[in-house]
Amino acid sequence: MEVKVLDSIMHGVLKPWKLDTTNTRRFTELVKAAKAASPSTNAELLSQLIALLVDYPTLQKIVADETIGNASLQPLLYKTDLPKYKDAVTHFYYFIITGETLRVFNAVLQQAANWTELVDIRYQVGKSLTNVRVLAKQVTTELNEQGFTTVPDAQSNVVHFALYYLKHSLIQLYFSIQEQFKASLSQTTTLEDFYVLDLEEPLSTVQQLEYVGPPAADEKGSTEYNDNQEAIHFGFKDDIAKLTTVVNQLCHQIELLNDDVTSADELIKALTAKSILPGAVKIQLGCETKHFRYCIDKFTPYFNSLSLSNIEKSKIFYSKKDTLITANNLSASGSKNKIEPKEKANIDKIFKYLQ
Repeated sequence: MEVKVLDSIMHGVLKPWKLDTTNTRRFTELVKAAKAASPSTNAELLSQLIALLVDYPTLQKIVADETIGNASLQPLLYKTDLPKYKDAVTHFYYFIITGETLRVFNAVLQQAANWTELVDIRYQVGKSLTNVRVLAKQVTTELNEQGFTTVPDAQSNVVHFALYYLKHSLIQLYFSIQEQFKASLSQTTTLEDFYVLDLEEPLSTVQQLEYVGPPAADEKGSTEYNDNQEAIHFGFKDDIAKLTTVVNQLCHQIELLNDDVTSADELIKALTAKSILPGAVKIQLGCETKHFRYCIDKFTPYFNSLSLSNIEKSKIFYSKKDTLITANNLSASGSKNKIEPKEKANIDKIFKYLQ
């Protein structure tokens, strides 16, 4: 995934030092058009960006070509403290940068459903991370060359604001993508190393990120064991990267999950958790229960405790019709008329990635 719109702020038509910012009325119109929408889906976010980029048809085409479907937006997994816009022009840059950063993150998530091999995941994610990292380095260099070494305030100009906001939004994007796919990556980087080794800045300049994604299933929290509840664990005993590939493929090819309710990442965390409290998360199917039961049968050799009774005890799995799944449901789905699920051949092919 390239970052052409964000790159245009540094190298293209959206350069803040080249833009005619004297026509504040025009920027006010663009901001009003953007504020009219509160995007919760890919299509709604696209509409907002199209409205903001109405004067830049080439950029409009880029975001339109890269936006697929109308799935619910997944927020970035990290955030950091950023300055507030102060006028219509900085408000315009705020909308462009935050909207495009969110769109790129979701575009990567959608494209990942088509990556069938671990080598593909590592290559494609690595390419996206490189594009973000290189642009972040270039923006950092420009900030330093222009003498912008502090956080923008009310007296700062639009160039300072736009570049600073872009730099730290790119850092949020980088670590959100890395976090999303870390189980599949051969190596990851820390925030400190990113600043020192990639941005070539002193350690004292590190601006901390706050993780705001779903709680990790193996960390203390709502999904972890406590003395008042019976914890469940399924005992996954294989390669999480392979599991990630299989789950993503099942979601893409047989609609394993209702992606409006449950992400593939949530299912992976539940399956690999050291302990999970009953009802801690909601895993809603997007396929027939018969297909889910067949997947469970295929998964079983790779787990110590993925039994029908444990699935019922977990109280996290819901059918396509939003009914809590029980062991009886799964038992009936596996034996009813001895009819094989329609997607059997497809599922068998996907599970070869776990072998």
